[in-house]
Amino acid sequence: MSCSKLLIYLFALCLLSHGALAATLSEVPFDSLPDAVKTTALNIIDKPNISKVSKIDDNGLVRFEIEADKTENNRPVVSWDVVIAVNGKIMKLAKEVPFFELSYPQMQAMEQRYPGIKVIEAESVDLHFLDVIGTVDGQDIKLRLYEDGLIEEQSSR
Repeated sequence: MSCSKLLIYLFALCLLSHGALAATLSEVPFDSLPDAVKTTALNIIDKPNISKVSKIDDNGLVRFEIEADKTENNRPVVSWDVVIAVNGKIMKLAKEVPFFELSYPQMQAMEQRYPGIKVIEAESVDLHFLDVIGTVDGQDIKLRLYEDGLIEEQSSR
């Protein structure tokens, strides 16, 4: 087999495997969400404030991303981004934070490391996962386990 044919086959294989590994994202109506997801979402955000609902299918691991804009503490609109597993457990909760709410020590630390920084956007992000340590065939492993079953290997210990 010539080198050019081999490169073409490898390129095609990379394209095919990338498609097989990529998560699919599709916009869905709020009312089509599983009850557990709807309940969790409505405990955080009022339905009229929801601007977009997406279903993320990552090779059978399904979760939902809900985006919303709402007024909080009589302040201008705050953007929210919530990722919820099918069982209703929160995987990620992120909300925009006005830069003036950063604490003085936070601002000092940023200014010291990045003199003259102008903060454009700040976001408070909470991720929900379990860090798991175990052994497989006598080998120590460390992994991060998310609510939807996604596993990220952290490293061998």
